Amino acid sequence: MQAIASVQPNNRNYAMDVMRGIAVLGILLMNITAFAGNEFLITWNDAIRHQFTLNGFIFNSANVVLNGKMRGLFTLLFGAGLILFIRNKHDNSIKVADAYFRRMIWMLLFGLIDAYLLLWTGDILYEYALCGLLLFAFRNMRVRYMLCISFLFLAIFTFKSSMHYSANKEKSVVYTQTTKLLKEGKKLTEEQKKTREEFQDILDHHIPFPKKTIDELVKDITEENNIHRSGYSTIFEDHFGDIYKGQSKGFYKGFYESFAMILLGMALFKLGFFEYRLKLNTYRFLTFIGIPLGWALMIFSMKVQAKTVEELWYTYSWRPCSALCFEMPARVLLTVSYAATFMLFCKVNFMKPFLNLFSNTGRMAFTNYIMQTVLCSLYFFGFGLGHYGEYDATGMFIFVCCIWLLQITYSNIWMHYFNMGPLEWVWKRLTYGKEFNKVSG
Repeated sequence: MQAIASVQPNNRNYAMDVMRGIAVLGILLMNITAFAGNEFLITWNDAIRHQFTLNGFIFNSANVVLNGKMRGLFTLLFGAGLILFIRNKHDNSIKVADAYFRRMIWMLLFGLIDAYLLLWTGDILYEYALCGLLLFAFRNMRVRYMLCISFLFLAIFTFKSSMHYSANKEKSVVYTQTTKLLKEGKKLTEEQKKTREEFQDILDHHIPFPKKTIDELVKDITEENNIHRSGYSTIFEDHFGDIYKGQSKGFYKGFYESFAMILLGMALFKLGFFEYRLKLNTYRFLTFIGIPLGWALMIFSMKVQAKTVEELWYTYSWRPCSALCFEMPARVLLTVSYAATFMLFCKVNFMKPFLNLFSNTGRMAFTNYIMQTVLCSLYFFGFGLGHYGEYDATGMFIFVCCIWLLQITYSNIWMHYFNMGPLEWVWKRLTYGKEFNKVSG
C-alpha cells in the first residue's frame, strides 16, 4: 500500500488560506481583553461614564463586527480542513483514519500545553480536537443531514445559554410579589427569601452599583492585577482551576456551538462553497444582504442588553427571551457571509498582492495562534513586562495592530523560504511519523 500523501503547497485552497489568516488575526482582537486586564471596566466603560467614548466605540464595534465571527470563521475552516485532509489522501484505508486520529490527538496535546503551560485560559485547540475526534464518523454523511444536525445543535446551544434569562425573569416576579408582601407586613417563606436575595444580587450588579458591589469589584480587580503582575507559578496556580473547569464542565457547555460550526464547515466544503461551485449570486447575496442583516441583528441584541436597574426592569416587561436568541443567529449568518465575501475578494485580481499577505499568515495559522499566547503572556504578565491592567480599549487595539503587523511580516518572510510554519512542521512530523519525509515530498 502506498504511503498516504499530505497537502502540497500547489494543491492548497488559496481562499481558505486567506480566510484562515484573517481569522487568526481577528481572534486576537477579541481575546486581547482576557490577556490584558479585567474585562469589566472595558465592557461597562460607557455605561459607567454615562457618555459615548472612543473606548466604548472600539469595544462595541469589535463586538458587532468581529466577536464570535472570527472564531466562527476559524471553526468553519477547521471543519472544511477535516474533509480536505481526508479527501487529499485518495484512500479510505485504515492508514487515513490512523493519520487523522493521530493529528487530532497531537492537536489536543498542543491545546493542553497552550492552556496549562502557556497560561491561555481561552484555548480552542483542545475543544477543536475533541470535536474532531467525534466528527470523523460524520465525514461521509449527506450534506443535508450535516446541515440539519448543525442547526439543531446551534438551536440547543442557544436555548441552553439563554435559560438563565428565563430563570432570572421568574425571580423578578417573585421579587415583586415578595416586596408587596413585606409592605403588607407578611412573613416570607425560606424559599421566597432565597429567591429574593438571589435577584437582589442581580440588581446590585446593575447601575447604580451599591457600595458593597463597588467594593467587591475594586477588590477583585486589584487582586487580579496583583496576581497577573506576579511570577509564573502564581499565575499558573490562579489559572489552573479555571482551565480545568473550562476543559471539563465548560467543554460540555460550549460543545454544541463548536461541534455545530465545525460540522457546518464540513457541510459547506462538501457543498462546494469553498471551491466556487455555488452560483455567484449566492456569494453576492450573502455579502450584500447577509452582512447588513447580521450587523442589524447584532446591534439590536446589544441595544436590548440592560446595564442599569431601570433598563433591567423594562427588559423583563417586554422581552420574552435572552438577547442571545438574536445574537446567535446573527453570528452564524455573519460568519458564513464573511466567508462568502472573502471568496469574492479572492477572485479579484488587483486584490491578490494584498490578500497574499493574509494567505501566508493563514498557512502559518497554528504557529501564529500559539505565538499570540506567547507574545501576550510575555508582554502583560509579571514574568514578562508586567503591563497587565494598564491598557484601555484604545491601547489594546493599538497593541493588537502591532502584533498583526509583526505576524504578517514574519509569516511572509518565513513562507518565502519554507513550505510550512515551524509548528505546522512539528505537527505534521508527529502526525506522519516515519512517513514524514515521503509525504512532505
